[in-house]
Amino acid sequence: MKLLMEQWKKYLAEADVHQVSIDRLLPTEEMGHGKDHDCPSEECEEKIKMKMNQISSGYFEPIQVANQKPIVTARLAGKEDYTPAPKSGQEEPFLYVVNGHHRLEAAKRLGMKEVPVVKVQL
Repeated sequence: MKLLMEQWKKYLAEADVHQVSIDRLLPTEEMGHGKDHDCPSEECEEKIKMKMNQISSGYFEPIQVANQKPIVTARLAGKEDYTPAPKSGQEEPFLYVVNGHHRLEAAKRLGMKEVPVVKVQL
């Protein structure tokens, strides 16, 4: 077990993982989650419970985040009034969840104040 924890800590250090306040993370609706997402409620609940168990047992895969809102252009393409907006390059005071929406919800339900994240480029 000690070797496993040492390897996990090494992985986190190499992946440039940071602990951030859970209040800084915003679900990204364009990535399929957030206010209205297409995950069936029973399936979603099952995934969240599984993630809660993993986190409680000490395994928390970092949530992938971006400092600019990702836009899935395929969902918007073909609409008459669609014009892609350029990214500003300005870092926002919050981070958008790109991958890890179920982990985020599990962490919230467990009452966590900070979670591990890794920033990704979009």
